[in-house]
Amino acid sequence: MDPSRRDLPKGAAGVQVQAGARYDLLLKGGEFIDPGSGRRGQFDVAFAADKVTAIGPGLDPGLAKQVESVADAMVVPGVIDMHAHAADGIGPCCNPDVIGVRSGVTTILDAGSCGVGSFRVLRFVTAANKTRVLAMLNLSSMGLIDMRAGELILRNLVDVEEVVEAAKSNPDLVVGFKGRLSTYVTGQAPAIPLLKLLLEAGKEASLPVMIHVGDTAEPLGQILELLRPGDICSHYLTPRKNGILGPQAFPGAKLIPEIFEARKRGVILDIARGRTMHMGFPQMQATVEAGLLPDTISTDLTTLSIPFPEVNVFSIATALMSFGVPLEECLKELTVNPAMAMRRPELGKLEEGGTGDATLLKVEEGDFTVSDVDGRTRKTKKRVVAVGGVRAGSYMKIEPLPS
Repeated sequence: MDPSRRDLPKGAAGVQVQAGARYDLLLKGGEFIDPGSGRRGQFDVAFAADKVTAIGPGLDPGLAKQVESVADAMVVPGVIDMHAHAADGIGPCCNPDVIGVRSGVTTILDAGSCGVGSFRVLRFVTAANKTRVLAMLNLSSMGLIDMRAGELILRNLVDVEEVVEAAKSNPDLVVGFKGRLSTYVTGQAPAIPLLKLLLEAGKEASLPVMIHVGDTAEPLGQILELLRPGDICSHYLTPRKNGILGPQAFPGAKLIPEIFEARKRGVILDIARGRTMHMGFPQMQATVEAGLLPDTISTDLTTLSIPFPEVNVFSIATALMSFGVPLEECLKELTVNPAMAMRRPELGKLEEGGTGDATLLKVEEGDFTVSDVDGRTRKTKKRVVAVGGVRAGSYMKIEPLPS
């Protein structure tokens, strides 16, 4: 041994570390995949503080304070859940770290849990947790504080000027506005008048809107026609009334023409599975066959769905793969696509000097079952699981789902 290295400290993987190490963390030996750029190879990835500092083959482990061997994993940009409920303390919302970094997700878009009346909760949540949380601000000031009452029933809780001002005052957290347009939220009232208020807020703040569909009073086509490029149709695979297969989704029903027109116009199609409501296999099959793949994969996670392993972004990706969607496409829907939809282009990619978030994935082989929200099941020989993550340069190992 070189005498000058005899008393050097060791990293987590037992690799000796030079004094004044260049890297805080080195992921060594993994398959690097950056879906946005198409860069791929057997590259090591190094982090310092909250940034990626180097990507390449054979990076020197002696320059790292902590070295993790990831030789059997894919290293991808930090995964984004485009639609979940992470304003812990509001109604059915989850602790963001439980559904975030502890599950392989580094960024969560909270989909309208908070309105103006409860928005300050997000400040406390983001300060107390490692997972990055951004937000779509609910059009109603009450948000989802008590889901036994539809938040859009009381019209006096909708104040466009107020919600726009809140967004403009919190640009680091608010990336758009959310409106749940189902009849159980609107009190059986038509959705389009409320959608127009939502779009007015979006226009005034120069931000996109996200709509929740399924069981709307109007056919989905009428609603989609009003959306602008960059607006988000969440739950687009819902099997509930007035979905993409028409009012009742009878066997053999065809996709409504407005969904193709919306895609051409730049409307973003988001899954947002939920536990019992919004991802049907007939709808998924129809869209895959038509080439109308989702732009973003998301969960719609709440405390009610945490116990169910099928309600996570990797199980949803596995379901898509069972219909023949390539893994590479699913990775885009988990990283670069949601980053662009949120107008946060610094996220969803791995590059030198970029944000220090990454997710470690494996594709396991075996006998697995995936399900939709109505209890339909499919057998598959492959599934995607998260085995680790890096958030702001800090590494966390993740135990995969049981077989």
